[in-house]
Amino acid sequence: MDSPRSITDLPIEVLDLIFKHLIYMKYKLELAKVHEKLTKAFVYHSKNEFRRLKVTRWFSDESFLLIIQECGHTTEELVFDRSCDFWDDILIEAVTKYCTNLKSFTAVLYRSDSDQIFSFLEKVKKILLSVSLEQRERFPLEILKAVGEMTQLKELSVKGYIDENVYEIQKLVALEKLNIEHHYYLDKPDVNILRICSSLNKLRELTINNVHIMSCEEPHSKIWAELESLKLIICALTPEIPDCPNLKVLHIHYLQKSNEGYILKFILKNGRNLTTLYERCHPPIDANGFLQLLRGCPNLRYLYTPLEYIKLYAAYVSTIVEILRENEVTRENPFELVVCRRIKWKWFRRLLRRTPNAELISLYLAEEY
Repeated sequence: MDSPRSITDLPIEVLDLIFKHLIYMKYKLELAKVHEKLTKAFVYHSKNEFRRLKVTRWFSDESFLLIIQECGHTTEELVFDRSCDFWDDILIEAVTKYCTNLKSFTAVLYRSDSDQIFSFLEKVKKILLSVSLEQRERFPLEILKAVGEMTQLKELSVKGYIDENVYEIQKLVALEKLNIEHHYYLDKPDVNILRICSSLNKLRELTINNVHIMSCEEPHSKIWAELESLKLIICALTPEIPDCPNLKVLHIHYLQKSNEGYILKFILKNGRNLTTLYERCHPPIDANGFLQLLRGCPNLRYLYTPLEYIKLYAAYVSTIVEILRENEVTRENPFELVVCRRIKWKWFRRLLRRTPNAELISLYLAEEY
């Protein structure tokens, strides 16, 4: 008499089909824990499912450790948003041991987590290429001392309470993308961005949000030669920004600068390669300045603007279209103009309909806020 057969006698390919019919990951993990062969089938079925691994409360400690132990070698990105409460030494050790191809780490920081995440970053500091930290409580950002030792890091995003620890970033000489965002809008911390960026010669994307960019008494570069994207959001600016000859994307949102007209001068000086411009300048760019902007940025193909304090009339809109034609804008690749003031959008649309070569402009209305 034949011995009784069970699910574990089925080929891996058939077990893979069974796992496919289980809708929820929770059920797949429960099945995977039943037998060693089912664990292997789960790994076969998962393939790159856990390339991005999110620590979540929907998995038990046992289930999550199984994922790390069996599939951790495929994980390149680890996300921790504190939706669970088992970010402990066991988890840290497992990730460190099995996630050997980890490249990116994203975490939401609370005071109670900071020591453990600091410990984790110390252990993986030689392999990470990207780190994103979002602080939800106001406490010293000493975790950046661990990040500052990751000299191979290419991408860094820091959001929350920006303090003096931010200067650890200047050690990251391989950095290509940097985002610094202060979340507390009642104050703007003084940050010497020029000092921080003085050693970041490979930086291509820089985003600064809600800080006071200080003057720098120390030697610093007068040119950010590799920078292609610059976003300055609700910042106060004391010094002049270094030249950015290769700039392609520029976002200027309510930048406070004592020298009136500085922002337009900066755009014109660095606009030769600019393709995308998001501007809500304070004070606003006037009618003549707007035409200068278009002439000084011949490759510009996307512009977000309020068109505030600019009187629109037929001849003015015709001049805009003529400048775009000289800039080699075509019907096939029109200039995208996004207006964030409804009344200005209505007037521009009405005038554009009666303007020759109107098809050179694709006109949009953005939501006001």
